[in-house]
Amino acid sequence: MRSQLHQRVKKPRLLITGASGLLGDALCRLAVERWSVFGHYCHNEVKIPGVVPVQADFTDPDALPAMVLNLRPRAVIHAAADSQVVRCESNPRRSRIINCHVPAHLAQICAENGMDLLFTSTDLVFDGRRAPYDESAGINPVCEYARQKAAAEKAVLNRHAKALVCRMPLMFGLAPHARHHFTVQMLASIVTGRPLDLFVDEFRTPVDTASAARGILMMIGKMSGLLHLGGRSRVSRYDLGLLIARQLKMPHTMLRPVTIGSTSLPVRRSPDCTLVSEKAYNLGYDPLSLEEALREVTRRFLDERKVPERGIAG
Repeated sequence: MRSQLHQRVKKPRLLITGASGLLGDALCRLAVERWSVFGHYCHNEVKIPGVVPVQADFTDPDALPAMVLNLRPRAVIHAAADSQVVRCESNPRRSRIINCHVPAHLAQICAENGMDLLFTSTDLVFDGRRAPYDESAGINPVCEYARQKAAAEKAVLNRHAKALVCRMPLMFGLAPHARHHFTVQMLASIVTGRPLDLFVDEFRTPVDTASAARGILMMIGKMSGLLHLGGRSRVSRYDLGLLIARQLKMPHTMLRPVTIGSTSLPVRRSPDCTLVSEKAYNLGYDPLSLEEALREVTRRFLDERKVPERGIAG
């Protein structure tokens, strides 16, 4: 017991913001192996074995510095964001606080106190018209959420010379507080036969959250600047749905192929945000193939619903 306690005390402290989100949840579950993890949340309490939950509302300007300076972590992964693109478009003033002001302030705090910082951004900083994109490609965000993340990238790198900005692709997975994520929507639609419209002309390089989390954790303190952590396959939303249906051994008739131009959308979309992630691959980032990752996600989904695969397929 004493040796176990000694090992725990010796672990360096890691603060993960947005720990109740899809990516944050995966980061926390993997990070506990090597770090003493503090999982920040705002509304949905983090309940992960080995993770110390920390509540803070970042719309309060005093909450961020109080939390970070009290914990004094060796490193911070800033995964918290308002990622609801429609909400960002309709209420940019509020979302800008979370998506722009907070990461800029956090970068300043970490730089002044010698803390490593890794900030998660998005492939949506690209307009989707000149894919594929590596780290040297120029950005041109077309929606408010993406504009905010682009501004945050610049602020973080300007204020913290050793910070790393990881541009993340479309991510899929399961987490306790991510029940409205597109992953669950796709799985539930296929299982129940509920119709779901999916774009055939919007392309991404998706990755499962476990692979993404492993990639992020291995990069802490090892490099700075920009890094793409995309998956190895370029697929449309519709293609992704077909792959999920195949893993579930279900017909895909409920998946309806649509084009971006044929729908009325409240937010402009980038048609092709394919990321080139060779730089990360050369550093050891090795995401699961789509088939492997979707097999695991569908298995977990079925287990949680307690529905046998063959029963659904029949």
